[in-house]
Amino acid sequence: MTSLASVRPARRVVLGLAIALVAVLLGTFGAPSASAAPAGDPPWAPGDDWFLLTSAVDESVGDAPGCGTAQQWRWQGPGAGEELTLWYVVCDDDDEAIGLAEWRGIPGEPVTGVEVLDGEERVRWNGGDSELRSQWITTAEDSTALVELRLPCAAEPRACAGQIGPFALDLQDTLAADGYTRVNTPGYNLSDVLLQTIVFVVFMWLLVVGPFRLIAFARRPRYRSGSTSPRYHDLTRVVLGARWKRRIRMAVWFFAGFLTLVELNAVIAGDTSAALGLLLGLAVLVGFVALMYRLIPPHPVEDVRPARLGSLSMRGGVGMALSTIAYGLLPVILVVFVLLNWYAGASGGWPVDSAAGLSGRWEPLAGPLYPIARAFAGNQRIWLVPVLLVAIALLVALDEFGRRIRAASVADALAQDTRPHYLYLRSFDEDSLKLPGLLRRRGLFGALSLFRQVRFEEVLVQQLSMSGPVIAIAPPGARIAPIGAARASFSNDEWQQHVARYAQTARAVVLSATPLEVRQGFAWEIELVANYLQHRRVMVVLGPWRRSQIARRWATFIGAVGAIPFFSPIAGPWVPDGVTVLAHSERQGWQAWGSTRRTDWTYSIAIDAATKAYLPDWS
Repeated sequence: MTSLASVRPARRVVLGLAIALVAVLLGTFGAPSASAAPAGDPPWAPGDDWFLLTSAVDESVGDAPGCGTAQQWRWQGPGAGEELTLWYVVCDDDDEAIGLAEWRGIPGEPVTGVEVLDGEERVRWNGGDSELRSQWITTAEDSTALVELRLPCAAEPRACAGQIGPFALDLQDTLAADGYTRVNTPGYNLSDVLLQTIVFVVFMWLLVVGPFRLIAFARRPRYRSGSTSPRYHDLTRVVLGARWKRRIRMAVWFFAGFLTLVELNAVIAGDTSAALGLLLGLAVLVGFVALMYRLIPPHPVEDVRPARLGSLSMRGGVGMALSTIAYGLLPVILVVFVLLNWYAGASGGWPVDSAAGLSGRWEPLAGPLYPIARAFAGNQRIWLVPVLLVAIALLVALDEFGRRIRAASVADALAQDTRPHYLYLRSFDEDSLKLPGLLRRRGLFGALSLFRQVRFEEVLVQQLSMSGPVIAIAPPGARIAPIGAARASFSNDEWQQHVARYAQTARAVVLSATPLEVRQGFAWEIELVANYLQHRRVMVVLGPWRRSQIARRWATFIGAVGAIPFFSPIAGPWVPDGVTVLAHSERQGWQAWGSTRRTDWTYSIAIDAATKAYLPDWS
């Protein structure tokens, strides 16, 4: 028989184990978990006949910078199966709320035609989860709320949208009483990003480049361009008219681009009626553009397409490869800039910034680019433009170097273009001379230049190339020729005989008339043109120097040629200081063209007028 003393300890052990098991069960199932922590009071309730079922904190977005704790409430309606869920979070501003909306996303298909909140809400139906979601952003003075309503919906999403609409309107009215009066669409789309990028770049241009452009315009000198001589042609009105016509065409094209962006936004938003209306507007605008080009056609200098001459050696191939790399990387740099601009706006709301955390995102290059964008977020986004400019500057330098090393030599130019050539004679100090580039800018640098400066020789050569290749002699010791005329290098013993040969066979000799001083080599070239050139086909150009420099340099040239019978007619008072181009032939003698400004417009139009007047004699 078992004694009572031996039973009691066993009972005590069993009782202790039972108490411990009950404590574990109570601790596991009785205490609320961190993910099921109750939320605070909801900012709104759907009605007295709706019963609050659950209230919880959404910890999945708890680390989103700039946003508070997300909370969720679910109500049971009076009817069978009626449920409504509110998901709500307060952020510092729109960027953080939009970034969080992008991070969460709304699965399913968009439901269009829902305009309870003036079409600013984003409504999607997910057939797999049998749920309809309406999401929007509402903004107060110092905070922004991301709001989301969810309703069970097995089918007929439009009917469900009609059911959820009154709740969304009532909820927004309640929030408006607390100061959340402005409603915005959550998330980004392609047109938003492009528009944001364009506006950002334009703003930076107005802030950084605009003042310099305004100062440069105000300081741009004006020249006297009046003359009573019939041999002088003032092109000021011609240039002004051509430029205003171009401005009108550019304004129309800008408006067409704006309509295209709005059309893209309507297509993305699924607004069929707006998309069709904008498409009709674009069709009318295309017809207007076609009519515009008949009524105010471009000036001929705007359509200049000179022959593209390049070196035929391996050096030319390397130069072409470098320029190709630069042009190929340019769109990559611009796309990366757009993505950085996009991600910088979303950085406040996305809760992670590591490549691993972003690996599942649908956005391109989100993993490697997002940490960079986050560094530029907020007030630091202004540094995106300088970084972009530095990257583009490197591509510009690469393209510029490639263009220079692939420049055609004289032999290449004459082999590729069999038309009679122009020989360009100048003082070497004018090789780096620049002028305002308002008409066209060649190359990658020309397309992206902020200061609109082009080399004078490039403008001269581009316009002359319409009627023949342009060749020149390189200065002694030059290793890489600048972009412009095809160049040849000769020794000191042989350069004169080659210049004399090229001058005699040229369509015309182009002589620069604004040297700092007339040195021995340039004096010999002047004498060659004046006394030994049998055909007398000559063009004289004055560089775009300041007024005081123009007067001094022109006086230097006239002092050297005024006593020579061939040049003496242009030393008279009929030539004002606004002259840019003079031309001569045996039949017509001397004529001059000029204007009150010196830009690539004025030189291009002057050279165009001179060559049209004299080409019959020069041919």
